[in-house]
Amino acid sequence: MEKKEILAKLFSGDKKLPTLPVIYDKLSQMLQDPSTTSKKIADLMMKDQSIVTKVLKLCNSALYSTRREITNLANAITFLGLNNIRNLLLQVSLVKVFNLKDGDIPEFNITTFWEHSLGTAYFTNIIVKKLKLQANDNYYISGLLHDIGKLVVYQFYPDKFKEIIKKQIKENLIDIDAEEKILGVNHNEIGGYLSEQWNFNPEITAAIKDHHNTVSQQGLLVAVVQVSNMFSKAAGLCFPWDNKFFEIVGDPNWDVIAQHSQNLDIDALVGEILGESQNVRSSVTDLLSK
Repeated sequence: MEKKEILAKLFSGDKKLPTLPVIYDKLSQMLQDPSTTSKKIADLMMKDQSIVTKVLKLCNSALYSTRREITNLANAITFLGLNNIRNLLLQVSLVKVFNLKDGDIPEFNITTFWEHSLGTAYFTNIIVKKLKLQANDNYYISGLLHDIGKLVVYQFYPDKFKEIIKKQIKENLIDIDAEEKILGVNHNEIGGYLSEQWNFNPEITAAIKDHHNTVSQQGLLVAVVQVSNMFSKAAGLCFPWDNKFFEIVGDPNWDVIAQHSQNLDIDALVGEILGESQNVRSSVTDLLSK
């Protein structure tokens, strides 16, 4: 059976893929309009006070906090910018859509999952800045969503997901191999399928699908996500079976990145990423708190 057929069969009927909250879609559309003002964004978000409360909490978290406390949306938009607010809203929306709790599967900790995902997303920003690339949210969103296919399986097929995790640990398999044996598809493909359903940029969908490929034809975006993924694991923002030594310099994806900077200080980059690891954990605590 073709992969597309397997995906369509897995996620149809009562297992139809979820949609993102309407507020996120509307905000994304508004950001495409140059005439959109901060007030219009704030007015839209104020329609869901629970989301506003969570976004403001994240604005004051370790990763985003400024020297002054942010107490309202107007200040948040001023200090963080519209794109950062959109990315925070995406975090909140994802947790709301995939309302999964720690303890349901002892070997798979939801907090650890979000630490890894947020770490990968945040580290893409660090790499992009070090490379002095033009700011582009595709990096951050791709990093945040790169493993989202795992949560899709967890939510709709919890028994099969447990089987996948146990097989991965028992047979010392990488995740995509265990998934293929149980489902016939892997989390890259499931995440890409979800990204298409949510109408994300095709580059984001490609990055999600390709983030385990050794060398990708997609170029810099996928390379940055893959290297950020490795940095996240190297920093301990991962499950125990993924916490291993990575030879990042020399990896084909690192070579792609290195082509864009002749003077990239790897030691400074590693130091900055490791220094932010605890802030990632703290921000995930805020993200998942009630």
